[in-house]
Amino acid sequence: MLIARRLAGGLDVPRATLLDRAKLMKMLSVNRDIMIRTASLIAVWLFFTAQGARAGDATLAANAVLNNFLLISAFFLDGLANAAEQLCGRAYGARDRTSFSGATRLVILWGFAFALGVTAVYALFGPALIDVMTASADVRLGARQYLWLVVLAPALGVFAFAYDGIFIGATWARDMRNLMMLSLVIFLGAWLALRSFGNTGLWGALLVHYAARGGLQALRYPALFRASFSKPASPRP
Repeated sequence: MLIARRLAGGLDVPRATLLDRAKLMKMLSVNRDIMIRTASLIAVWLFFTAQGARAGDATLAANAVLNNFLLISAFFLDGLANAAEQLCGRAYGARDRTSFSGATRLVILWGFAFALGVTAVYALFGPALIDVMTASADVRLGARQYLWLVVLAPALGVFAFAYDGIFIGATWARDMRNLMMLSLVIFLGAWLALRSFGNTGLWGALLVHYAARGGLQALRYPALFRASFSKPASPRP
């Protein structure tokens, strides 16, 4: 309804622009890379859930309760990632080097601010929140046992979420795809190294995945930034 009101005069797009082959292929390639990236991320969570299930019903339920903590922190961090998509996408399209780097710093700084806030809440009120989410004594005990690992997750996830938004905004989808696939391999390697620690090792591997996602993108960012902004910024209209 909002779009219809905004386009009351009709959408006047020339057919040649609408069916521009080069732009369509670019859009499809970006979609392909993001789909593969997302499939790699889903594979991590499917594996995590499957391994938790093998540890028994109480452990599976405890992991499900703690996963809600991750989702809550993701609401904050993913919101900033969405902002990064808009801010960095606009700056990238204009080839505005200063605005792009400024948006990157802003999103990361606010990401750490929110992450520290969420971490403090989890550290102080985590046990009480677990009690709200489940009435089972066994599940409460299990969730408390691994709570300290969840407390670490928001700070480790800042780069992962922030750079996802930055890479999508700049349409660096191929690099994001490759780095996410590499992060999946690192996650599986970490699980193999830590599996003797049971569910603690499984959570440890997940935290390694968080760190690998963000760390690899942070390492790749400078080269992509230099390549993308090697030309002088376009004049503003």
